[in-house]
Amino acid sequence: MGLTRRSLIKGSLVAGAVGLAAPRPIEGKRGRRRGRAKSSAKSQGRVFGYTPFSQPLEPGFGLPLPLTELTGANRLDPAPGLYPRPGGPGPGPIAPTHDFADVSHGIAPEFGHFPDMNQFKSGFSLGNTHETEFGLVLEETLHQFVPGGPEVPIFAYRDITQPPGSGTTPGPTILTDVRAPTVLRSYNALTADRGKGGDGQVNTTHHAHESSIHLHGGHNPAHSDGYPDFYNLAGESRDYWYTNCGPQRTNPATNIAPVQGDDFDPTWIPTTCWYHDHAMDVTGYNVAKGLAGFYLCIDERELELADSGVIPAPGGPQDIGLVLTDQRFNADGTIFYDFLDHNGRIGDVFTVNGKVQPYLEVERRKYRFRFLNGSNARIYEVRLSTGQKMCIIGTDTWLLPRGVEVESFEISAGMRQDVIIDFRDAPDEVYLENIMIQKNGRKGNKLDPRNPTPLLQFRVRGPRYPVETPCVDGTVIRGFAGVDPGGQWSPITEDEVIVHRQFAFDRSAGAFTVNGRYFNPRRSDGNPKLGVGAEQWTMENKAGGWWHPIHTHLEGHQVQTVNGKLPRRERRYNQDLTLLHGGEVAETRVKFRTFTGPFVFHCHTIEHEDMRMMGVIDPTPTPGNTEAIDATPPLDGKTRINAVVSGVVPECIDLEHEGYFYFDEVGDLDLIDERGVGFPECEFDEKRRGNRKEFW
Repeated sequence: MGLTRRSLIKGSLVAGAVGLAAPRPIEGKRGRRRGRAKSSAKSQGRVFGYTPFSQPLEPGFGLPLPLTELTGANRLDPAPGLYPRPGGPGPGPIAPTHDFADVSHGIAPEFGHFPDMNQFKSGFSLGNTHETEFGLVLEETLHQFVPGGPEVPIFAYRDITQPPGSGTTPGPTILTDVRAPTVLRSYNALTADRGKGGDGQVNTTHHAHESSIHLHGGHNPAHSDGYPDFYNLAGESRDYWYTNCGPQRTNPATNIAPVQGDDFDPTWIPTTCWYHDHAMDVTGYNVAKGLAGFYLCIDERELELADSGVIPAPGGPQDIGLVLTDQRFNADGTIFYDFLDHNGRIGDVFTVNGKVQPYLEVERRKYRFRFLNGSNARIYEVRLSTGQKMCIIGTDTWLLPRGVEVESFEISAGMRQDVIIDFRDAPDEVYLENIMIQKNGRKGNKLDPRNPTPLLQFRVRGPRYPVETPCVDGTVIRGFAGVDPGGQWSPITEDEVIVHRQFAFDRSAGAFTVNGRYFNPRRSDGNPKLGVGAEQWTMENKAGGWWHPIHTHLEGHQVQTVNGKLPRRERRYNQDLTLLHGGEVAETRVKFRTFTGPFVFHCHTIEHEDMRMMGVIDPTPTPGNTEAIDATPPLDGKTRINAVVSGVVPECIDLEHEGYFYFDEVGDLDLIDERGVGFPECEFDEKRRGNRKEFW
């Protein structure tokens, strides 16, 4: 990693070097590209001498196994929000010492100041938290993609209660209840000197690696959202506070609560989230090396659906998370990554939950599969080899109002599809197939149903399970508010829209831009009124034939039309990712609630994100102001940041010079100088870090 994406971006953008030549992957003796065999074939092309569908996915809790809740003597020490400091314990980060116990990055300033968010537990006091606590270690370890194959170095997430070197890809599943907040302490063990002193790690890069964990689909404060340069630096720890709530319907500008009932918008109750690395400029590399995992939330409606037999028990053996990832290997078995390939990383080896083309034994009954596209750039069109219909009950983070039956579904990088598959009448072998042909990271090329790529073999065993409640087209899931009994889903209506924004996703000088501008973490591209009305975003793909899956942080959105027409049926409700095929224009609606920014929105083809296709939204409280929108941008790249609005440290912010490409001014790793959350040489003023009056 002597030549990194960070250094390449600087050189290529300043020089406008569009035509840099990328090195070829090192091919194994058997070659990499063998063509696409039909699902019925038994002699697939081999990887490291492996015959496809000969290694099992071991059924488990959430598949992979859950992260251990820390209780009793194993709880986090120091307690979240109460850290050792000169003069006695207190909140906030301390001077970094490269000692995990110091938690030098602290916790979101909002921690403990939203008691209404926790409706399942009580008794909060500083140092004795009511949140569920977890510990997660980032490490480099060895992983076998095929049994008997080489031990491949990966970056992995590890349960803090497990021994060093036991990290997995995907990482442990985090299982939570809705409205029961959690604290996740992230220990970044990816230090330059790892692999020494019996720490259980390997060291293939000899570099320290920064991280920023993003809970994809979460509704959380900016300091816990995984903002690209709010780093968890190597050798240090950071506490992330996750609310596990939908957005507050209370208007934070006026503090006016609803007259009756739940303060949280039931349309946006989270279900299937996932966590992954989001560090600025190196997200593609870190995710390709293995940094991703499921984060599942369970609420009362899911339990009701399980009790009535519509879905399997949440978190039970018939509730299975499947991460689809394409990989690329060197001849020696190591993961291949090309820092010069900005198109988007495409692999030629297909894995499910970190295993190359495995099989899964299932009973003749109904299963819930939470599909996650964990690839950097690949787009799948997924079907079953039998042609059987599948019932989609959720897209991305949220359940649908009603089930949608499909023969296949599209899933781009970062997307999730929550699907019920009924195996009661299935043959003994069923294959999960991809029929999207894709040659590079630019776009999907075409659908080819006659030449599918088999990803996973289902081995259907046992007698037919007794009759279960079917999930079919129109089955009530979340339900339509005012239509279905207990219905919870409501649309964002046109009369709620108070502002329109246009975002063009395009290219410049070999990189990717939003409205012609490169990503700048200190510049806001929009300042919505927090908790007031809704916005309509026109998102246009102006990058020629490139495809761009656009992800919004903090809030999901509802797509109204794509090129003037309704989108696919399952994508008409809530989503946090909208795939823009070449030239497409999507009209979407979004609300910004609960937390001030900054938050990003970006292309989830990760190399495009790293190559600057990312913008910043900074929701702004507007007490007494119902007229001005974007009147005083708190993040304009020039003005010092207002900590009350943005929740970030106002000192030490250099100015962006007009006409210069922003990169090394603020927040880049080269100038971090071991400071807390991406601000060099700052004295942290605890009284100015919060973005709520209660914390001043």
